[in-house]
Amino acid sequence: MLAIGLLTTRGVSTLDEAVHLDRADAWAGGTDTLSIDPAELWVPTAPMAGGLFYDAGDGLRSASPPGLAAIAFPLVAPARWLGREPVGASLGALAREGPVEATLRDLRHDPRALGFSLIGPVCAALTLLFFLLAARGLELSTRAQLLGAAALALGSPLLVYAGTCWTQLPVTALLAFALWQTVERDRRSGLRATALGLALGLAVLVRAECLLFAIPFGVATYRTEHRWRRTPSRALARVILPLALAVGGLVLLGLPASGGGWRPSNLLVGLPGSLISPRAGLLVYAPFAALSGSGAATLRDRPLIWPLVGVPAIALGVYGGWFDWHASLAYGPRLLLPVLPMLALAFAASADRWPRASFGLIALGFGIALPGALIVHARVPEADAFWDPTPLRAWATAPAVDWMILESAPVAAALLVVAAAGLLWERRRALIGKSA
Repeated sequence: MLAIGLLTTRGVSTLDEAVHLDRADAWAGGTDTLSIDPAELWVPTAPMAGGLFYDAGDGLRSASPPGLAAIAFPLVAPARWLGREPVGASLGALAREGPVEATLRDLRHDPRALGFSLIGPVCAALTLLFFLLAARGLELSTRAQLLGAAALALGSPLLVYAGTCWTQLPVTALLAFALWQTVERDRRSGLRATALGLALGLAVLVRAECLLFAIPFGVATYRTEHRWRRTPSRALARVILPLALAVGGLVLLGLPASGGGWRPSNLLVGLPGSLISPRAGLLVYAPFAALSGSGAATLRDRPLIWPLVGVPAIALGVYGGWFDWHASLAYGPRLLLPVLPMLALAFAASADRWPRASFGLIALGFGIALPGALIVHARVPEADAFWDPTPLRAWATAPAVDWMILESAPVAAALLVVAAAGLLWERRRALIGKSA
């Protein structure tokens, strides 16, 4: 998965990503003021939900939670400490219209941008790792684990976004870790809840709405403690404390005003759009999710069912009511990326019952995801039509493979060789063990 992310990475290609990179670079220089030039873009005077930055009077500041910039800091700071100028001069081109190649050219060899571009591939690889650990913890068959992994890695929007630097990538990895911890706590009572709480707290620092996603995990923790006949208050405290610290940190930094971004009336279009619209529908871009309900039904008596069903349901309510439910410059349901590990685990639980359908849905998802994995999303024209056939248009336009992919191909190929060698070695050990 790491090789796939490196092979398809586009680096910093949107202004959203650039702001997080610029903020990490600013911290390395001892300030919180951005160096990016927004050109003619409108700049609010206060942080607004959904906004990128605001004018604080003494310069631009990021309006986003600090989590992704904190993750980027160790990758970005050394270049600044070695005497590099602020990265904003190169990033400012992303705020202006022009050819994508010319816009990205200045970022091509900037070590800070290259370091930042590693975040997406690493998070995609961790997502797959934690998913497989959770599937193994459920004691699913080898075939079910492999089908679930294939659905997540190849037949879903994770393939599309593995090479990007959006905030959804760290959140997806953290929620996949939380899912694994929930499975393990259901299996063995001795595991601590602190790791679960830390993962959820970090997710909140990356995207504040993840506080709502923590509710189903808290319910699962409560029910698990009851299953093992233990007092749940201590385990819940270990989950809640990191969340409280994360929320306190966001409050100290200043929470953005809502700006009317979420409205119940938006659900009339956003909710069905998030499910079935060819522009950003979950069932269109992750068709394996059609079998997730069957798998969830087999797990309904376990505490795991709460995050397995609750997180996707909450995400649909949160993002379906958002004014930008289709996620603007995106290919597929970018905002719903964090629910993919839950859907994939439920799908894996049903894969043995529907093997042929599972293979077909994975293949269909791969065909839909592939164009989005090979292009900078700034190339995808924004369409307002609910039924806009974005995947068909993407294949019809035969998009060019972008420079970053070509440059990272040798590293990705080397990782694939190492992965294949590791799989062969593991297979050899298994055969020796059987013969013995």
